[in-house]
Amino acid sequence: MLKRIAELAVASMLAAALVGGSSTWAQQAAPRPEDAHKAGPKYEPSLDVLKEVPAKLPGAEAGIPTLSQDEFDHARKIYFERCAGCHGVLRKGATGKALTTDVTRERGFDYLKDFVTFGSPGGMPNWGSSGDLTAQEVELMAKYLLNEPPTPPEFGMAQIKATWKVAVPPDKRPRKKENSIDISNLFSVTLRDSGEVALIDGASKQIVTIVKTGYAVHISRVSASGRYLYVVGRDAKINLIDLWMKVPDTVAEVRVGLEARSVDTSKAPKW
Repeated sequence: MLKRIAELAVASMLAAALVGGSSTWAQQAAPRPEDAHKAGPKYEPSLDVLKEVPAKLPGAEAGIPTLSQDEFDHARKIYFERCAGCHGVLRKGATGKALTTDVTRERGFDYLKDFVTFGSPGGMPNWGSSGDLTAQEVELMAKYLLNEPPTPPEFGMAQIKATWKVAVPPDKRPRKKENSIDISNLFSVTLRDSGEVALIDGASKQIVTIVKTGYAVHISRVSASGRYLYVVGRDAKINLIDLWMKVPDTVAEVRVGLEARSVDTSKAPKW
């Protein structure tokens, strides 16, 4: 029995030595409820790898060129105007193939530069050799495609409502048709890069009028009544054109997002 007590005493002293003092000190050092919110030493994270290893800037790795903010903004504008219609804003593909970084980085800079310059038999325009893009812009686009595409910000109902403009209120619009246009034989033709549509009389082949719209109109839809024409641009701007006016023109507009391809209207009765 005495031997067992002696062994326990030795074990207690060894435990106290390992924590830096006596067993009484160890008990006093244990946290107490009243000390829970007292300031202690500054916390130093032991797993903060970024503290010791510098983080890479986007694009700062072999084979992926960096772009200045001005270069990035210029390339993004070119891509939206020339490429997004086929390849999509996030470059995941549509009528054109995907241009995500898993594809572009495998192809490499030289391939991309030639691809943008000369196009392809599958329908890709020859932006460089045609003169639409300069040699510097072609190189810029090849670099841009090696970087991740920017993520579009949210465009919710509040942003949509802020873009709503009524040029001619409903009670100020014609009560009856004020022109001799045969609406059933009227064509809405996109003037792509000018941000306009031309309304062309199908019988005379004459332009009735040209209406300012969003960028690169993709679709024109007639309302159920036939009176209104809705057009939507790639920039998601919708124009409501009143075909009863003496000279048809926009009576209201709204932007419904950051990008769009189509618009349609209800064909339900009375709408």
